[in-house]
Amino acid sequence: MRIAFSSQPVYSHLVPALLPLAGLAAEAGHEVGVLTSPELSDEVRAYGVTPLVLPNAMGPREIFQRPETVERLGLDPSVMAGLGRHTIRAEPDYFARLFAGAVAGDTAEESIESLRSFGPDLLVREAADYPGYYAAEYLDIPHAALDTGPLGPHGHEDLLARINEQRERLGMPAVSDPLHPFRHRRLGIVPESFYPEHLRLDSATYYRAPRAAEQRLDPAIAELPDDRPLVLATLGSNAAALHDAGPRGLLATIVEVLGDLRVTGVVALGRGVAPEDWQGARPDNVYLTSFVQQQLLLPTCDAFITHGGFSGVREALGSGVPMVVLPTFAEQPANADRVERLGAGKRLDLEDVSHDSLRTTVGTVLADSAHRHRARSIAREFLALPPFAEMVTELEKLGGR
Repeated sequence: MRIAFSSQPVYSHLVPALLPLAGLAAEAGHEVGVLTSPELSDEVRAYGVTPLVLPNAMGPREIFQRPETVERLGLDPSVMAGLGRHTIRAEPDYFARLFAGAVAGDTAEESIESLRSFGPDLLVREAADYPGYYAAEYLDIPHAALDTGPLGPHGHEDLLARINEQRERLGMPAVSDPLHPFRHRRLGIVPESFYPEHLRLDSATYYRAPRAAEQRLDPAIAELPDDRPLVLATLGSNAAALHDAGPRGLLATIVEVLGDLRVTGVVALGRGVAPEDWQGARPDNVYLTSFVQQQLLLPTCDAFITHGGFSGVREALGSGVPMVVLPTFAEQPANADRVERLGAGKRLDLEDVSHDSLRTTVGTVLADSAHRHRARSIAREFLALPPFAEMVTELEKLGGR
């Protein structure tokens, strides 16, 4: 069987889950191609599968670097003012224009030609990749969505308007349900309980997420003291770009707060910030690093301070670790809300972060056993899901094998 995969041309959309699934499909003997940008082609090849290169594919970063494209999409750049200092809740129409609007239509036209040449029996896209949906619908190819962004505003009427604009552009009839892109199958990688009731679909099935690649934990972390709770803090690999890494920034506040608490802290400063160049406080009980093997370390942690990206939230819940969520933008505020509603942690918006507020919130999450019990209960739900590799069998059924 031939299976095509598609993703927004963004590392975090492509690599953590979609490429592992593509690799498993190839190992099962299927011919696999991945629609991607030239910049991410090497990532695709590293998984032993073929990149189907779309020369003009653009992700959000490239879009915002082109004022004429921003204007064409009708986006207001001022919405992102204060990024890294305030929690930004993007409106559904903003998401719809960015991911499902005219640029998605452009990429869909490129994708149609590439898919015609490849001739897939099935297309699997990550949830925010609307070009893949448009192309599969146009070519009448069965399609499934690997849901790597469960709390995006996929069910909102604003999204439906953009979907139908692009369907009309491609000569396809309008649809009446904004969740039409999930009609064949939504492949979840968290338990159903993570989804609010209105997003629980009959077309959905749920699997455990892919395991971390073989890694070795930093030996220095393995040797940290064992007489205190272990708290991991990371705001993502781009933390230094989004947040002030100086002595008064968010990362500095996190380091200082952990230094005040009776914990052992591990703080990942992010790409481009070497521990030896760190200008903030250096408490004896806090280990500073540029990068941490997050998925490997989390099961040993007592709490996790995170920006609320889906991968981090999923990994923490799957490890049974309660969270303090400091959401920045995109779907992160919705993820933070969901963590709090599930009882697995607390949220604190960036504009509300101070030394005292963060110290109180981290202390509460550590001291309140209810957060820990709820997080561990959700971890058991993860363990009851079928393994990720079994998803390939479902793809074979969808593709008519």
